[in-house]
Amino acid sequence: MMRVGMGRSRNCEGINRREILRVGGLSLLGLSLPEIWRAQAKSPTPNRDISCIFLWLDGGPSHFETFDPKPNTPDNVRGPYGTIQTSVPGVHFCELLPQLAERMNQFAIIRSMTHSDGSHAPNSMMTGFAGGRTSHGAVVTKMMGGSGDMPPYVHLGKKLGVGGGHLGAVYNPIEVLDPTGGKLALPGFELGADVPAARFQNRSDLLNSIDQMREGMHQSREVEKMDVYYQRAISMLTSPKVREAFDLSKEKETLRDRYGANFFGQSCLMARRLVEAGTRFVQIKWYDGPAWDAWDVHGADLAGMERMEKMLCPRFDHGLTALLDDLKLRGLLDTTLVVAVGEFGRTPKINQYGARDHWPNCFSAFFAGAGIPGGTVVGASDREGGYPANTPVSPLDFAATIYRKLGIDTNTDLRIRPFIGSAAPVAALM
Repeated sequence: MMRVGMGRSRNCEGINRREILRVGGLSLLGLSLPEIWRAQAKSPTPNRDISCIFLWLDGGPSHFETFDPKPNTPDNVRGPYGTIQTSVPGVHFCELLPQLAERMNQFAIIRSMTHSDGSHAPNSMMTGFAGGRTSHGAVVTKMMGGSGDMPPYVHLGKKLGVGGGHLGAVYNPIEVLDPTGGKLALPGFELGADVPAARFQNRSDLLNSIDQMREGMHQSREVEKMDVYYQRAISMLTSPKVREAFDLSKEKETLRDRYGANFFGQSCLMARRLVEAGTRFVQIKWYDGPAWDAWDVHGADLAGMERMEKMLCPRFDHGLTALLDDLKLRGLLDTTLVVAVGEFGRTPKINQYGARDHWPNCFSAFFAGAGIPGGTVVGASDREGGYPANTPVSPLDFAATIYRKLGIDTNTDLRIRPFIGSAAPVAALM
């Protein structure tokens, strides 16, 4: 029997108090699953069981060279590329997105996103507020919890500076830096070398450990209930299902190739695996490679428009259409919201280096799945793509749309007010 004290006393199986606290508390890369599950049990049942894949196009893609070309403007506004007719009559994209153009009838585009922050910061579009720290994924996790026994909130790529925010580190995502390998090392899912995972598979070992930790605590029904959530979290910690969901080697090479042999494509494939297994919110940061693979196309230090043509748009077009096709084939598109957006758009005029600078005043966003009406275009930019001509959509409106599509009642649930204020979802996407 273990004696709990200030030292590193061990029980007869060699498990010390620090290890029990670490495993029992399940600080999985900042995510405390027992606490989330307890909160979820007390919350109203969500109206819909929807997951979200949020594609963060880090660097700010040009709306001119993607979803909102301006063919009838001077060369220094229009840029060097032509337009392509989409599957929706009268709607054109830049010619650099041919596969997405073919599938326009399956998704919606907002052409009138607008805010005032021209810095490379994810805060406005990933929280709803300039300087905000509480991400959409954290809010969804707080309001809805997980689906099944998968981690509810996962981020693929480097940190972005937003996460649990004022909700606390308990709502930070599990972070996977690089999904492109085979079997990933997930440090938050590992036990100490001298603490075999199988040891905690045994119910009596688990309960005995928790009993020792809470010795002397006030015995209440809530404390007793904790056992269930710790059991569930330990089960997830050692679950082959969880590890398999993160293992891209389980997929056929032909499908991996379809997504694209790059960070973005393989992240999209992992996102599909995670939502299929039960993860509620998967967040992908656009390519984590060298600077020339980011959407920040000024052209001063690196070839500007050439990057759009040779790397950025083809990779985006390829990976996103593979994700849409795969979700649809597996019957998951109706229950998965797919969102793609960057921090801002690009200037209406080509700069002296043959590229475009930061422009938050007007840009585009992508929505698909979860009942999004395909072929919808929300709003419009003015003649030169500089400002919304009608139906301006703010970051808070954008956030409210995500929350409503995931089944969070933005009209009557007062818990959501701190995260959207009085903002309303975009009506055309409901």
